[in-house]
Amino acid sequence: MEIQWQHRAFDELTLNELYAVMRLRQEVFVVEQDAAYLDADDYDQCAHHLLGYISKELSAYVRIVAPGKKYDEPSIGRVVTSKACRGGGLGKLLMKEALRYTNE
Repeated sequence: MEIQWQHRAFDELTLNELYAVMRLRQEVFVVEQDAAYLDADDYDQCAHHLLGYISKELSAYVRIVAPGKKYDEPSIGRVVTSKACRGGGLGKLLMKEALRYTNE
């Protein structure tokens, strides 16, 4: 499994990237997990976005909110992998990359 990581500030996301992120988050959190909450919570704009692509398809995503914006320390949230890519360790790779970024 070859994964390509993209690191983006909110303002650096293209419209297509933003659409893919919101779609993946809704597929998993709203449809699969039946979690009725407001996903667009005003933290995306001040967050760093880590996107993981497999074969040019968004397969993993995490949002990292900078220290002092939500909590005193960095906040890792909206951790999600696509249903089609689960079971092969992608979640571990995603968290490893997110932690690497927060420790830079």
